[in-house]
Amino acid sequence: MSAQQYDPDMFTKMMCLTSTYRLSPYPAIQSAQSSTAGKHILITGASQGLGAQMAKSWVAGGAAGVAICARTASKLDSVAAELKAINPDVDVLAHACDTTKPEDVEKFFLAAKEKFGKLDVVVANVGIATMTSPEDSKIGVLDPEVWWDQVTSNIRSTHLTAHYFVKTFGPDPTGTFIAMTSGAAAIIPPGLSGYGMTKQACIRITEFLDVEYPKLRCFSMDPGIVKGLATMDAYKPFAVVEPELVGQFSVWLASGRAEGCRGGYLHVAWDVEELEAKADEIKEKGLIKSKFLSGVLGQEGGALAKKD
Repeated sequence: MSAQQYDPDMFTKMMCLTSTYRLSPYPAIQSAQSSTAGKHILITGASQGLGAQMAKSWVAGGAAGVAICARTASKLDSVAAELKAINPDVDVLAHACDTTKPEDVEKFFLAAKEKFGKLDVVVANVGIATMTSPEDSKIGVLDPEVWWDQVTSNIRSTHLTAHYFVKTFGPDPTGTFIAMTSGAAAIIPPGLSGYGMTKQACIRITEFLDVEYPKLRCFSMDPGIVKGLATMDAYKPFAVVEPELVGQFSVWLASGRAEGCRGGYLHVAWDVEELEAKADEIKEKGLIKSKFLSGVLGQEGGALAKKD
């Protein structure tokens, strides 16, 4: 594919709410980083990629403690060492945890409670997507067990992470819960049926949490297509988001400056100054909440009803 045949920012622009979009850290979002001081955060799936990057962002800002997990604890050793190199005083809990197993997730949260006493932020970061070609990932072609593995990992992990956060630190939890989602939840890209469906479910989980636990600040965060991370070959030319921006956006969400966006879907490329300035409009119009056939259904018969 030649440079003239595509706009590398195409997918970012497609998902943009604000007039300005960002691909790397910038002053307005960096100013929120000091809000991490003294806080305790738990991140699932943090042995590499975005989970590890978010942990680094929190520690760089002065977080007091970070709990990270992976299926194999030894895979967290290098991440824990990097966190200590950023801040030798940070308290790190590295825990083996299969986030599809209730007993594992419960033990992880209990270990975090014993070590830190509280959690200010929880990020449900575990998720998988098939990395075959779009043609090989279509329904009717992809192995059904592989398709269902995505459902088990992505939805079950997010739900269990939310469930045991509430159960361990409830019954009226406070703090911030962030579920990782994707633009695949909003569009219909061939070959991503399983992944896209599960990421839409993650958005709905945060919306339900927002209603059920009003004191808990809930968000679903779309990192976009991030540089240097695994993705289908077809999407690699569009990997334009710097991983550092994802970590810093997670900090902004928990800083108290994203109140108008509670319960909503947010893309890390959205300009935070615009989001803050238009918080009332976002909330009043429900601009970042998922809607089922919005504007189509209604008590008067909906869009197909005969109009006088």
